[in-house]
Amino acid sequence: MFGTSGIRGLYGKEVTGELALKIGNLSAGETTVIGRDIRGSGKVLSLALVSGVLSKGKDAIDIGIVPTPTLALACKNLNCNGIMVTASHNPPEYNGLKLFSKGLEISRETEEKITKAYCENRISFCNWNKTGVVRIYENAVLEHKNLIKKLIDLKLIQAKKPKVVLDCNGPASVIAPKLMEEIGCRVVSIHTSLEKFERPSEPNSKNLLILSKRVVEESADFGIGYDGDADRAVIVDEKGVVFPLDVQLAAIIENEMKKNKTPAKKIITTIEASLIVKKTIEKAGALPIITPVGSLFVSKALQKENAVFGGEPCGEYIFKDGVCSPDGILTGAKFAEIFCMQKKLSELREKYPCYPMVREKFECDNSKKYKIIEKIKKDAKFVGSIRDDDGIRIDQQDGWFLIRASGTEPFIRMTMEYLEKTRLEKMAADIRKIILSNLE
Repeated sequence: MFGTSGIRGLYGKEVTGELALKIGNLSAGETTVIGRDIRGSGKVLSLALVSGVLSKGKDAIDIGIVPTPTLALACKNLNCNGIMVTASHNPPEYNGLKLFSKGLEISRETEEKITKAYCENRISFCNWNKTGVVRIYENAVLEHKNLIKKLIDLKLIQAKKPKVVLDCNGPASVIAPKLMEEIGCRVVSIHTSLEKFERPSEPNSKNLLILSKRVVEESADFGIGYDGDADRAVIVDEKGVVFPLDVQLAAIIENEMKKNKTPAKKIITTIEASLIVKKTIEKAGALPIITPVGSLFVSKALQKENAVFGGEPCGEYIFKDGVCSPDGILTGAKFAEIFCMQKKLSELREKYPCYPMVREKFECDNSKKYKIIEKIKKDAKFVGSIRDDDGIRIDQQDGWFLIRASGTEPFIRMTMEYLEKTRLEKMAADIRKIILSNLE
């Protein structure tokens, strides 16, 4: 039922009102905060969640349309459970449920307990006179803004007054434009509707073309494109060029390392991280801690290792002393700070050497993708250092590749990076052949 980032699937098929009602009932604490992104099915699912919570005799707080990190922070501040209705970067016909407890994503063990209770239909209904109530909490966005202001150099940004174009496209609209103005930026906002996505919610180069064009037209210093629930942010430089995500991760790591004064420095990243990321961490004198893909693993390791920062190449970043969850709103503010210490973000982008890389995905039924990965692990004869806790990653002298099942979509993913393009092309052809033969 649970993937890399909660429960996710097609609305009306894998994700339904009945599912939401049962999950709300089974996961309810004394109080459960419920928020959503702007998908058309979001209100149906959030109302079903509220019904599930109330019918168990527990209280619900419906905070409406907010970014996922805003909901996570509300759960932390209120010391309670929370459920975010979102499918993040997936197309609008998808939706999902992401569960939190005291600001943290719930553990794999808790997911397994909820799944078992769901399969056994162990929902419970209280007496008519013991139902819960819907409570009001109006400070979620304000508290998120106030936290972010404590984690950035306000004086620096207010002195430089950078001009920034924000491509909100979802719940970022309820916080990002106002926040960026308050910290000292001159803001132009696009795609601010709270009724529907005005572009595909995945913030990649293709989907951010309008943002890139607008940055140039406005003579802005940079742009920010958010994903469907604003837990990720992608940066566009003053030339309208979208930062490669591995370069963006390297840049934010370097910034966080400079600001941190603790002697023992650790950075958390995932099995998908590139050579640029690894070299940046080591150059900064820190120890890289590698986890499986997923913010749950990054967040857990960040706390366990008392690390400076945790980030994934997809653009999900967890900051020390911030929300214990990926925070695209804080990421945008951090890049305002980074810009103010640079001449131009294009110069920062060009600072990091990129090696030839391939990222591909192969459509595969959700019920089969993990079995196929296990078969590839068993049958294939790979040469190199092997890591197999999340798919299979092979590190070789001149590069690496990773084959894993997507935790959020019906795909098998192939990622690889080599020092030489010809070597990359040969390895891509070989691994592609292996994946396709198993899909058949």
